[in-house]
Amino acid sequence: MKILEKKFRGSVMCRTLGYPITYAIAKLLLEKGPLELDEIVDTVKRSKSTVCGHLEKLKLVNIIRFEKTRRSTLYWIKYPQEFKNFLDACEQLVKRTTQKIESDY
Repeated sequence: MKILEKKFRGSVMCRTLGYPITYAIAKLLLEKGPLELDEIVDTVKRSKSTVCGHLEKLKLVNIIRFEKTRRSTLYWIKYPQEFKNFLDACEQLVKRTTQKIESDY
């Protein structure tokens, strides 16, 4: 894979996770493990169509996997350890930049 394509994929992944509800769904799947669609909808308190749209975005950037059964669809994080490391790094950066802002005022 060319370097330019890797940078593009990374930027798309970051943009996708830039939506608070998409971030919340991904984090929920990371923390709780595989969940059915209805469980995700109940937890994030959004409509089924909204959640499905955000799950589709997460599928497109290869963050989640899914399996359809007769009655429902099960979703989970594709690479849980790598994704956890990524979220931890993001949260540490947010914490650090927030401390800087608070100390400036």
